[in-house]
Amino acid sequence: MRIAPLTGLRGVAAVSVLLYHIPHQPAFAAFAIPLFSRAYLAVDLFFVLSGFVISFGYHDRVVKHPGSRSYADFLINRMARVWPLHMVVTLVFAARILLNLSGTQSIELTPVNAAANLAMVQSWGWGTQPIAGNSWSVSTELAAYLLYPLIGLLAFSRWAWVQAAGCAGLLLLVSSSGLGASGPMDVIDPGSILPLLRCLAGFSLGVLTYRCADSPWCRRMLDRPGGFATICGLIAAALLLPGADLLVVLLMPALVLCCYYDGPAVRAVMANPVSFHLGVISYSIYLWHPLVRDIAARAMTVSHRHGVNGMDWLFVAGMLAATWLLCWASYLLVEVRGHQFIKWLQSGRARRPSPLEAAAP
Repeated sequence: MRIAPLTGLRGVAAVSVLLYHIPHQPAFAAFAIPLFSRAYLAVDLFFVLSGFVISFGYHDRVVKHPGSRSYADFLINRMARVWPLHMVVTLVFAARILLNLSGTQSIELTPVNAAANLAMVQSWGWGTQPIAGNSWSVSTELAAYLLYPLIGLLAFSRWAWVQAAGCAGLLLLVSSSGLGASGPMDVIDPGSILPLLRCLAGFSLGVLTYRCADSPWCRRMLDRPGGFATICGLIAAALLLPGADLLVVLLMPALVLCCYYDGPAVRAVMANPVSFHLGVISYSIYLWHPLVRDIAARAMTVSHRHGVNGMDWLFVAGMLAATWLLCWASYLLVEVRGHQFIKWLQSGRARRPSPLEAAAP
C-alpha cells in the first residue's frame, strides 16, 4: 500500500539529489542551482522516510508480533526491493571501471571490495568503497533493516525518549565531525563508521515519527490548514542558515507527518501525477543518474572539440530526458522483475504481483 504524498516526497528528494549532483561534473559546473546546493540532505530525508514507511508496513508483523518467520520474510522483502537494482548498477559501474571509460578511477576492484559491494555491506565503516557511488546509502540502510526489530521495540517502549536523544546525539556527532564533503552532514567517508551512524539515526527518527503519527498532539500541530506550508517555510529558513544541517534534519519528521496526514496542500504538491511518478522510480533515479550525467558530459566535451558551442543546455535537457527514460525502464525491467523473481524463489511458485505492489516498501 502506498501513501501517495510520501511517494511523491521521495520523488522530490531523488530529483533534488540529481540536481545537486549535476554541477559536481566539471563540464556542468555552470548549471549549479543555489536552491539545491545542500540537497545532499535529501539522503537524510530518505533515511527518515524509510524508517517511517517500513514501520507503516511492517510494525505489526515484525515488532508487535516478533518471530523468526516474520523477521525472515521482512528481510527477504527488503532485499527483493533493493538488491536487484543495486546489483545491476554495481555491475555496470564495475564494467565502466574495468574499461577505464572515465579516464581516472579512484576505486580499486579488489576481490574484497567487489564482494562487499555485491553483499551490500561496502559502507559499514571497514574501508571498502561503493563501486556505484550513491550506493553507500543503500548499504547503510541494509544495516537498518537488520536492526529494525530492535529499533522498533525501543521506539515503542517507554525508553523512546532515550532513543530520540541518542538520534539527535548521533546526528550532532556526524555534523560536527568535520568530515562533511559539501556541508556538515554530508559525511560519506568509506573509512568511517559515521555514514552508517548517520543512516541509523535518521532511520530511527523515522520509526519514532511513526509512533507519534496518530498522537492527538501531533495532529493538532500539523494536520491543519497551513501546517505543511509552515514546515516547508521552516526548512527553507534553516537551509538559509550556514551550517544548520542538523536543524534541517530534525525538521524532517514533521515534513513526513504532514505528507502522511494527506491534506489538500500536500496532495497538490506531493501527490500530483508527476511527483508520484517520480517517487515510483526514485530508487532508479538515485542510483543511475551519475552515470547518465557523466555520459552527457563526455558527449558535450566531444561536441566542444568539434566546434559546437553555445548549446550546453541541450545536453543538460537531454541528460534529464535520458535519465527519466532509463529509470522508467529500470523500474519496470529490473526493480519489478527482480522483486518478482526473488519472491518466486521464496514461495516456490510463480506469483505475479502488479508493478506497484512489487516495488512498494
